[in-house]
Amino acid sequence: MIISPSFLNSIAKENNITEYSQESILLENRNYFFESGDFPGTRRYDVFLSHSYLDKVQVLALVKLFNKHHFSVYVDWIEDKQLDRKDVNVKTANLLRERMKQSKCLSYLTTKNITNSKWCPWELGYFDGLKQSKCCILPIMEYRTKFDGQEYLGLYSYLEYASLAGIDRGCDFYICNQSRTEFIKLRDWINGYTKFYQGILV
Repeated sequence: MIISPSFLNSIAKENNITEYSQESILLENRNYFFESGDFPGTRRYDVFLSHSYLDKVQVLALVKLFNKHHFSVYVDWIEDKQLDRKDVNVKTANLLRERMKQSKCLSYLTTKNITNSKWCPWELGYFDGLKQSKCCILPIMEYRTKFDGQEYLGLYSYLEYASLAGIDRGCDFYICNQSRTEFIKLRDWINGYTKFYQGILV
């Protein structure tokens, strides 16, 4: 299943999510991002969501979907409300670097709005250098298109929400190649497993 704006809008409608729902999403997301251990209460995120703020409702719906599968997600304007992404400065960059260090992977939401983002290409480049091979592209579109002007996005694997053909299971998040013939569950991928399987995602 290719995650589309209409699919995310349907999730938003089902869960009464609007552009003002970040408080309820924040509380739900926090059920998953605290990690105990040597430093109790340390923030640890499964997914750093690199996105355009203009896609706000779809992003909130996507966080809801990730939470449903027990993934913790970093979204700057939800977790760090004091940030002003319109202002490119050292303070903002340093905090985003810290949050990326606390995240297991980065998912880059490719929408028509992200091409105008000041931060997203920088986030992708920084994270790729920080944690090589732990970046993926999440195409939010009604159908696949080429990454015109952003051909470098073709270097990364896709993140998709799908089920395996022929197996009676619900949908899950999978990392897959662009032809969707090899895949691995997102949970396994972020935990360091490298073996991809073959099959058909639907």
